Amino acid sequence: MPRCDKKTITFLLTTRCNLNCTYCYGNRKTDYKTLDFGFAKRLLCDYAEMDELSRIRFSADGEPTTEMEILKKIFNEAKRLNSNVLAEVITNGTFNEDTAKWLAENLDYIYISADLLPESHNKYRLTITGTPSSPPILKNLEFFQKMSDKRAKIGIRATITNNNIEQQKEAVDFYYDNYGVNIFWVTPVISPIYDTAEKNCEPVDMMQFAQTFIEAHTHAWQRGIFYESNLTANFDGETYKSCCACVPVPYLTVDGYLSACKLAAYGKNAGKMDSMIYAQYDSENDKIVYDAEKLKVLRSRTLQNMPTQCGICAVGKHCAGYCPGETLNENGGFFRIKTNVCKALRYLYGEIGHLYAEKYGTGGFPYNCP
Repeated sequence: MPRCDKKTITFLLTTRCNLNCTYCYGNRKTDYKTLDFGFAKRLLCDYAEMDELSRIRFSADGEPTTEMEILKKIFNEAKRLNSNVLAEVITNGTFNEDTAKWLAENLDYIYISADLLPESHNKYRLTITGTPSSPPILKNLEFFQKMSDKRAKIGIRATITNNNIEQQKEAVDFYYDNYGVNIFWVTPVISPIYDTAEKNCEPVDMMQFAQTFIEAHTHAWQRGIFYESNLTANFDGETYKSCCACVPVPYLTVDGYLSACKLAAYGKNAGKMDSMIYAQYDSENDKIVYDAEKLKVLRSRTLQNMPTQCGICAVGKHCAGYCPGETLNENGGFFRIKTNVCKALRYLYGEIGHLYAEKYGTGGFPYNCP
């Protein structure tokens, strides 16, 4: 099933964060804001009326679990509208035990941002007081492992840097053997969008990533562990759209806009990411006002409308131009491509692409790319 069909409504809950990650792509200088519940409720009701409320996600340009009150309110409203809705959170995993218990008992998936082995993780992901953030993550993973009645499946969402790129295989064993984690999504570090001069973001060699990914991927599959990347997110089916940004499926921002991409976390002063902002909440009239022209452009980013090399590429139908948010951020164009990623994708598909149909059939991945 192509990634664009795995439609998850994402609530970007807050700008508040309890970490100070050196490579963070977000805006650490913005004022404190939280998502308006009226906006969230309006969107949920609209999508329920269209019978398109099947999956929700809690994320943020900060840390979503610092705003548990609004998270729970949105969760309860979604469940009221559709008791079968699936819910997940992308979190830095440093929450307390009460929060851990509620998340595990109520959500379907908890994706923790842990950058593989603790020593590598702590190089980039420190708390706002400068202490390592891996100890509370490991404590919560141990807590989850001991919970016999948890609803949620636990996954690792790791950012791959030059510091941990060779640790992928070892990290699979570390988290599976010690904490029972059997879901991994890994993503090479991306260029920051805000405060670029102050961020520590050294890009990885994409071919090195591809080669080390295959080693870890093969090892994980042999152990019955799910291990994938945003680069392989469309290997489980053919597609003409790279992701949900081209549908679009909404990300609700704290300043009252609908974004097509997590990288465009603000509607006001969106700058180079403005192409991703396609609607605004009118709180006075409790309605969402859509921009028809922006929707038209977003929906036109198809394989057929990408540069010629995409259409003739062997991986074209399993990539469709790759991530539009990354290309917009790094190359300044919605229809441009990342040539270093192209080479890595062709290598990955040539080495392991043939395995996916046999393993997953027509049903696709059992877990969404967070």
